[in-house]
Amino acid sequence: MSIGIGALLVVLLIVIFPTETDQETNTTAADSKIIIIDALGREVILDKPAERIAYTHYSVAEVLKAIGAWDRVVARDGYISDENFYPNLDEIPAICPARNPMDINYEKTVEVQPDVLILPKFEWYDDTDEIINRLEPDIPVVFVDTLNPDSFCDTVQIIGTIVGNEDEAQEYIEFYSGIYDPIVAKTSQIAQEDSLNVFYKAFSDTPEQIKTYGKEMPGGNELFNAAGGKNIAETLSFAYGDVDREWILEQDIDAVVVMCWDQHYPETFGYAVNDSELATKSGKEIQEEIMGQDIFAHTEAVKNKKVYLLHNELLSTPRNIIAIAYMAKWFYPDMFPDLDPEALHQEYLDRFIGADYNLSNVGLFAYPA
Repeated sequence: MSIGIGALLVVLLIVIFPTETDQETNTTAADSKIIIIDALGREVILDKPAERIAYTHYSVAEVLKAIGAWDRVVARDGYISDENFYPNLDEIPAICPARNPMDINYEKTVEVQPDVLILPKFEWYDDTDEIINRLEPDIPVVFVDTLNPDSFCDTVQIIGTIVGNEDEAQEYIEFYSGIYDPIVAKTSQIAQEDSLNVFYKAFSDTPEQIKTYGKEMPGGNELFNAAGGKNIAETLSFAYGDVDREWILEQDIDAVVVMCWDQHYPETFGYAVNDSELATKSGKEIQEEIMGQDIFAHTEAVKNKKVYLLHNELLSTPRNIIAIAYMAKWFYPDMFPDLDPEALHQEYLDRFIGADYNLSNVGLFAYPA
């Protein structure tokens, strides 16, 4: 991954040299403004690194936590609930509902007086212009792309500069690219005809619903491609939606990856689960349930038992690098004999999140692990 190429980031330094008569009152030799070119191509100017940060969507939250800026968050999204992962949640007002990060509570946002509002680039909500017009110029609004692994390191660099934590951001970038780059160096050499055809079963309200990710899913196909899997729905004209059962029956499917939402499987997936043996047993049952569905019975994926489960959070957060590692290991085990996704996940938690989790004692994030 080329860190800094097209980095969408400019820092403008305006240097003011004091005269002899000014030296007692001038406490700094330079005053700086930060000019950001955000994910929508907009120029946003900050007078200084943000000391009061508002944001929406949990992918933005995780970057802020990982680069040491969580203690400056004054307004947050309504989805996160894990106080071990994100301390002091009850003291930070939520400014959007759990499932729509673009539905901004403007009154609460203005009330907390943030120096910046950082939002995900989810253009399908079509609320970007309204948000900008309602808040700027009093509150600068920056849109970032946190879900595309191809540009993720640039996004971390931008957020690091916004909050003044460039060194911490660089450490995070080196960790992420240290996993991403070696995997992509190998998977990019796989010929198109040799890539596994993968159906990515998106999370849904019931296990029977068949939803997937199309060409408009932000970062989706880039993530799948990084692991060497060819998304069979990559040309469908939606981000996330239902697919026709007849269409699936016509596809060649070498592997199925099922995104599992912990709210549907509260005893199976996530850090809050405290019975790992029960979680593993449940994971096997979910896998067998999917393989037993008529719609997949014809596939090579079921015949070869290449049906895999991923916790949905590994797709929709910066932990997508762990999802890439799991999928690469599943799809091409001979190519990645030394790749250990669970060890990388544990290192990520210990180094960047600081939450007291031991992955051997919690729920599933991938099955089989």
